[in-house]
Amino acid sequence: MPGFELFDQKEIDALADVIKRKVVHRYSFQGVREGIYRVAEFEDAFAKRVGAKYALGVSSGSAALYVGLKALGIGPGDEIITSAFTFIASIEAILECGAVPVLGDIDESLNLDPTSVESLITDRTKAIMPVHMFGAAADMDAFREICDLHGLYLIEDACQAVGATYKGKACGGLGMWGAFSFDPYKVITVGEGGMIFTDDEELYKKMEYYHDHGHIHNASIERGAEGKACLGFNFRMSELQGALGLVQLSKLDLAIESQKKNKRKILEAIGDVEGVSLRDLPDRDGEIASHLVLILPDGDAAKRFKKACIDAGAGCSILSDNTWHYAKHWVTLREGKYYSRTRCPFDCPYAEDMPLYRPIEWTQTDEILTRSVMFPIDVVVDDARIERLVSAINAGIKAAL
Repeated sequence: MPGFELFDQKEIDALADVIKRKVVHRYSFQGVREGIYRVAEFEDAFAKRVGAKYALGVSSGSAALYVGLKALGIGPGDEIITSAFTFIASIEAILECGAVPVLGDIDESLNLDPTSVESLITDRTKAIMPVHMFGAAADMDAFREICDLHGLYLIEDACQAVGATYKGKACGGLGMWGAFSFDPYKVITVGEGGMIFTDDEELYKKMEYYHDHGHIHNASIERGAEGKACLGFNFRMSELQGALGLVQLSKLDLAIESQKKNKRKILEAIGDVEGVSLRDLPDRDGEIASHLVLILPDGDAAKRFKKACIDAGAGCSILSDNTWHYAKHWVTLREGKYYSRTRCPFDCPYAEDMPLYRPIEWTQTDEILTRSVMFPIDVVVDDARIERLVSAINAGIKAAL
């Protein structure tokens, strides 16, 4: 992590090919594009890998979440249960539909805790959306059981878990739909971009129509003559992104294996230490090893650990301080600062009980994150750097315990 670590001449050649042919739009210009559709190739290749019938390339992971929700008909007052520890796009996509994000606690997997979900379900709940944080799957069997019991959609925010698996099945293909992100921080990247996967043909068609102004796509006729199924918006992926994505996809296994090897070297060098634990993952073999998280006995130990690591030349973060991923820090969410006429749940006739989005709602999450420290794992790491990291972690453990 990130995927651009593996950029080489293959990516350059793929982009140059698109530029030379002068066709960057994924749908138009049938007369000059020689039957070449790079985004469609990227979708087909990824759908095959995930084991899904359909894949739709879009402009970002955020767009993937939003388009998926819109296709399900999620609207004002509907409640979607997701995690208090995620990237804010998970929440923004729900809000943009006029729906209400309901945030549950995490467990020591750092993913949504299934036991925190039951008490959050109301007659307005439409879906549960676990987030596969830091490249490792949530407990999808538990969530599927809950969704089946209550008649809810199970959907996946797999934006941080491209290439991860859960009990032998690819993340992104485990729910009604799943979303990937290919932004610059992901294990493969096209700069910006995302993809949605589903086995439901009707749902896929709604996604496909909506993400491109409602167009009914038919390559045999000109774009302006093909008609429209609905009103929509523009979340298209370009041919440049599709071409880049095809090359990056071919390197995904290499990237994941490299991250796993690097993480394995670190963990073998550290060994088992009483008082220090790893994430409690439901499928450890299926993670992509994009991050190393160590869970310490308490918050003070985590602070001592962090200081010692920094002093030893290898910084880490305490996850409770993570402003990117922890809802505790999202003042704009608590204050309802967003531009929409339908501002559920803040000024909304459909929402009776508004979540406060205050840290007191996630005491379990805060307790776990306060004692969790994190190191990103890169794809390309030399032995000297691993040795420095191991030395710093050992210094951190000594200081913490």
